[in-house]
Amino acid sequence: MMRPMEIDPTNREQQLAYNLIAHTNSSFFLTGCAGTGKTTFLHNVQNMVKKNFVTLAPTGVAAILAGGETIHSFFGLPLEVCQKGLCGHMGQERIMTLLHADTIIIDEVSMVRCDIMDAVDCTMRRVLRNNSPFGGKQMVFVGDMFQLAPVVQGAEQECLKDMYNTEEFFFYKSEAVSRMRLVKIEFRKVYRQEDERFLQILEHVRQNCVTEADLAQLNSRVASPQEGDGLVMTLSSTNKIANAVNQKRLEELDSKEYAYEGIVSGEFDARRFPVEAVLRLREGAQVMFTRNDTNKRWANGTLGVVSHLTTDEIQVTLENGETYSVPSCTWESFDVKYNKETKKLTKEVKGTFTQFPLKLAWAITVHKSQGSTFAKMNLEIGWGMSMPGQLYVALSRVRSLDGLFLSKKVYPQYARTSRDILAYASGYNDIHQIDREIESGKMVYEALRRDDYDEVARKYLLLVEKCAQEGEVREALYQAKRFLDVVICDEDLYGCIGEIPSELQNGGHWSVHFLVALLALYARRYDMALEHIERVLSCHECQEALYVKSRALEKLERYKEADEVNVILINRMDREAMDGKVMYMVAMLNEMHLSDPGLEIMGMLVGARPKYDRAILAMRMLMHRKNVMLEGETELNRELVEAFNSEMGEKDFLRMLKEQRESAPKAVRSFVRCIKEQQFDTL
Repeated sequence: MMRPMEIDPTNREQQLAYNLIAHTNSSFFLTGCAGTGKTTFLHNVQNMVKKNFVTLAPTGVAAILAGGETIHSFFGLPLEVCQKGLCGHMGQERIMTLLHADTIIIDEVSMVRCDIMDAVDCTMRRVLRNNSPFGGKQMVFVGDMFQLAPVVQGAEQECLKDMYNTEEFFFYKSEAVSRMRLVKIEFRKVYRQEDERFLQILEHVRQNCVTEADLAQLNSRVASPQEGDGLVMTLSSTNKIANAVNQKRLEELDSKEYAYEGIVSGEFDARRFPVEAVLRLREGAQVMFTRNDTNKRWANGTLGVVSHLTTDEIQVTLENGETYSVPSCTWESFDVKYNKETKKLTKEVKGTFTQFPLKLAWAITVHKSQGSTFAKMNLEIGWGMSMPGQLYVALSRVRSLDGLFLSKKVYPQYARTSRDILAYASGYNDIHQIDREIESGKMVYEALRRDDYDEVARKYLLLVEKCAQEGEVREALYQAKRFLDVVICDEDLYGCIGEIPSELQNGGHWSVHFLVALLALYARRYDMALEHIERVLSCHECQEALYVKSRALEKLERYKEADEVNVILINRMDREAMDGKVMYMVAMLNEMHLSDPGLEIMGMLVGARPKYDRAILAMRMLMHRKNVMLEGETELNRELVEAFNSEMGEKDFLRMLKEQRESAPKAVRSFVRCIKEQQFDTL
């Protein structure tokens, strides 16, 4: 197993995932079968990489174990189906947390429905005022899609079928994720099990390709645990069965029953308790530890027997014969907040729950067993075992075949895996694609950290040209999308593209015509750009194509026609998350060529991109042209407002603005607020 604060040097997939997190802003999906160290890796990488991380999970218990919050609470989402276009209601503290986060980790993503993922995307784009997927933040989706799927029943199922035209509601079915190229890294090195034959059987069950030999070996384990077999955990399909077994076995003990009440301090949602609020035990009860011991005497999932009880002490004897007095543990519920002084995200404890880290453990459900490992396990084969992923999750809880007991035979239909998941998994560990992602991600990462959108856009555009020249059309189109997501002002980009590959110019598909149009635009071949983008729009009208058409028309000085395209473009856009490049383009066209109002639009852009100095410079130039003075001067922002209104040269003003960002960030924020709130009703 990996030691703390370490990335396994022998694990290539870990190295790739580390590079993506540490050196890029690229989103990706991290997966791996049970026991491959996904959780340990995530804990280590968050301590090793100097980024601000926010960790979220779909359920309360999963969030507590991951050291984060639930998706619903962080983004303020309703518990029912999230209709398309729904955005959550985030408080100011969580908004600040999101603004300053570098990476959002969503753990146990296999249980997250597609509608929730789209609501997260919508919320992030509006809060961050960035129309890129998930507001431009790095998203790390973590989970094993071969494990249990999202639970959807009744009316919700019918509603989601209509919304997504599918019967399987995995996170990657969301519109947001489908718009991304999400590279998929699968951890393959297993740290939990050491039984090679059993590992092979597990992988066959996971991949829905069990053989007769696999079934024969599994079914050789059909037997009931005997007295001399030691501590055995029973897994069942339902809570009802597991609770009934535990209660029956507890009541069969003739020893005195003790009740231990957990203590809540501050705010801690009872639905997120990792153990029972009132723990009822008797001497002789079989229990499972629910937390790792700091002294490494036991781990989460270790079984033991209660050997001695008093009103304030619990002693448990482990399978190795060692007996320990078990101390109570405190679990913390966090609020993640942004510290303005340190400019870092901090976890603030909002409540605690203190209880003994034990639960009755003659039996638990397959669902609740996720994340646990047992030396010996009895699997009750019954209703629900044929659900996709159920058998795999259950079997992967035990370390070896010798430690497995089955109540009945396993049949091939129990080893069910969704065909959709199998198709999705075919793209795991595409090294060429992952290397491409790391290469392009590293290329723009430092510029992104500096909020230098112009430099990021330039690098993406040159990458589009490079891929097109090499004949990698699909990669060129993907980088073109990234370019259009990040670019705001493109004036310095005209002329940076050289020759356009002749073989592309004859391409028949609209996507190839789009690529030619984009390259032609920045090669200053505006007529060619217009010709090819018209071909695109004749069969596929999209915002990106409309943008290219408007820019080509403006460069050809056909301003009225460009304005007509802009009207169509704006009417198609989400008004709450306006595209920065469109705002800049419309404001400049209106003010410089059409005598239409554009100052308010540019002011909105400054508010949405407060660190994009080029928008502030454009705002200053446009206001000077109309002899409009910036208002809202205060003691805090006076120097910047006076400089903005003065005849100071652009370079000197920009130098002053950059210096103030370093030495007086509050003054800059106050100054930006003035621009954002400036009224232009009389213009």
